[in-house]
Amino acid sequence: MLQEQSSPTTGVGHALGWMIRRGVSLRASSEVTYRTVRLLSVLSGLLLWEWAGRNTAWSFALPPASSVLGALAQRLLDPEFWLGAFTTAQAFVFGLALIVATGIPAGLVIGRSATARRLTDPHLAFLLAVPAAPLVPLFMIVFGAGLAARVATVFLFGIAVLVVNTAAGVRLAPRPLVRMAESFGATRTQVFRRVVLPAAVPGVMAGLRLAAGRAVVGTVVSELIIISVGLGKMINQYSASFDAPNLFAVMTVVLAAGLAVARAMNWAERKVVRWR
Repeated sequence: MLQEQSSPTTGVGHALGWMIRRGVSLRASSEVTYRTVRLLSVLSGLLLWEWAGRNTAWSFALPPASSVLGALAQRLLDPEFWLGAFTTAQAFVFGLALIVATGIPAGLVIGRSATARRLTDPHLAFLLAVPAAPLVPLFMIVFGAGLAARVATVFLFGIAVLVVNTAAGVRLAPRPLVRMAESFGATRTQVFRRVVLPAAVPGVMAGLRLAAGRAVVGTVVSELIIISVGLGKMINQYSASFDAPNLFAVMTVVLAAGLAVARAMNWAERKVVRWR
């Protein structure tokens, strides 16, 4: 009996299928290895922290990790802590919303208009180069020691980064595509909506990610300098009373919130800018 021979096409298909499965398997294995190494790194850091807090002369300023975790559990069960966290979140949300509402349109205009760019470049360079913290007390003089001053501080910390990145994204729109659209009779509005705006999206998302991180810093700085409320009030209280475990617990919450905001912005950037 004649054995049925497989065609070259079938052999190539099997080889491609094996390579694809092999590639997926390698990626999954690499992801597991990465997560394992990251987990081991965190655990090693906690163990080193625990040892340093119990066996060095820094124990008064660096409490053991177990003490911090215990204080953190107590704070998370305290309604006053959540009220302070809500107060802090208010300034962050309102400030970031104001940054987005003004920063993206301003960046689009500056990126498209050479005149607007010349007028705003010195001011944006000043905001990027000069530390924002020394300017914070001015907001207390103008707006008083309330929510408006804290929102203004958050806005000051994040606005320049978003405007600059958005304008840069607009200017990076491919010139050949713009000229081609114009040669086919597209209006300025159509060119902006169909060519320039999609090209600017990566810059907008990158600027938004950086602005959100700076907004977290501005939120905490406003509560430490302008008015002692929210999580900033707790940091001041525990620092003044030398209560290191609770101080580290609140700082851990602030760091975790900043990390969560960064991860959320990274996720949004991947979803919006899929073609990257």
